[in-house]
This record gives sequence, C-alpha cells and structure tokens, in this order.
Amino acid sequence: MRRFIIIFLYVIALPSFSCELTVRLENYAPESQKNSNNKWSGVDIDLTKVLLTKAQCQFSVVEISWARALVMLADGDIDLMVNVSKTPIREELFYFIGPIRNEVIVLATNESANFSLNQISDITQLNKPIAIQRNAYYGEDIERLLADKQHQQHFIHVTDNKTKLKLLKRGRISGFLEAKRNIINGVTSDEDFEGVWFQPLEFHSTPIYFALSKKSVTPSLKSRVENAFQQLKNQGGLKAVENSHNSKI
Repeated sequence: MRRFIIIFLYVIALPSFSCELTVRLENYAPESQKNSNNKWSGVDIDLTKVLLTKAQCQFSVVEISWARALVMLADGDIDLMVNVSKTPIREELFYFIGPIRNEVIVLATNESANFSLNQISDITQLNKPIAIQRNAYYGEDIERLLADKQHQQHFIHVTDNKTKLKLLKRGRISGFLEAKRNIINGVTSDEDFEGVWFQPLEFHSTPIYFALSKKSVTPSLKSRVENAFQQLKNQGGLKAVENSHNSKI
C-alpha cells in the first residue's frame, strides 16, 4: 500500500515539473540559423534553451513566417515566440516574459543610396516603396502612415525577412525596415548583405519579449517560465548568452 501511495504521488506531481512547448523560429541571422542537418543555432535558440531548461520544460521548434506565427500563437497552435514587442491587442492574446533587450528599427538601403531621411514621413517622398514584414509592428508613426490610404502605396508587405533583402537587391524597393543589429550582423557575416547599409534615422525603439500563448499556456506554467526568466536575469545567465552573440556581431 505504501509503495502504491508513493507511485501515485509521483504520477500526480510529475506534470508540475515537466512541460513541452512548441517554439517558432525563423532561419534569419543573427537571431536564428538552421544548417543542412536542420540543427538550429543563434541567440534565439540559445536564449530559449536556457530559459526553458530553467523552467524544466522541453521544446520543439517549428519554422513559420512571422505573420502566420502570430495567428497560430493567438490560436494556441504554437506556444512561444521570441522578439515580440507589446501592443494593446497582443497583450490581450499573449503573456509577455522579459524584456529580452531593446530593439532599434532603421531603414536598410543600398550603400550607394543617394537620399537621406530627416524624419519618418520622408519615406513618402521616395521614388520606390519600402518593404515591411506582414503583421510586424514598427511604431506609431508607421502605423499612422499605414492607416492613411494615400500612403499605403509606399509600402510592400512581405511574409519573411529574406524577401525584403531580395527586393532591395532587385531594385524593387528603396529599402526595408529592420532591426539595426540584424543589418550590422548581416553586413559583417553574410555575403547577401554586400552593399547594404542603413539610414541613421531611428524609426522605432522598443523592448522585445518572449511571448506565450494565452490559449495553450496555463497561468501556472506562465508563472513558472516567468520565475525562470527572473532567476536567470538575477544570475546573469541571459546576459551571458546575449554577450556571447554580441561579440560575433
């Protein structure tokens, strides 16, 4: 009888010490890179690994475009995304854990571009549109331009980051909005970024977070991941991961 009770208590306790989450990544440096053997590397996978290990969770990775992933996260079809900024609508759908870091958005252009921007509205004077990622948030100024029908012609919406770069190389756009650290990393380590640089004007600066689905993640599991994040932050574990990748940029 005693043996049965011990086994029973172990089975009851097990779910509180284990979980399995589905994490979305995109093959785009420096955040995430996938090699020919489908093995992931980069700061996102390393941060996710150290966080979920601390929370005693296992995880699997799915490769999905940003726009589709946000819908799937809202529906509970995936559980976690990385590098998500807060908006009022997103806060209704997701738990936010973090912040991870501050993200600065700039306009990537050809290095030889013969224009300069003094304010965000100057993009409406360019002779070609700029590319933005579908359902990405680039700040209130861009949101206002997107809401104005007379300015919608100045934007091309794409599903993934690599398409933005291809459009620039083909001369279809004046530039694309991107995190500054990604552009710097690309220029220093990716031949596809040859001849690419960015305008000094900052379009948006905001904290970015881990986002958990409120549909698939329970409040207790959210608290567990949140506690793990705070412990790692206090111990310097997250900063160590960030620093190890910043040294490569």
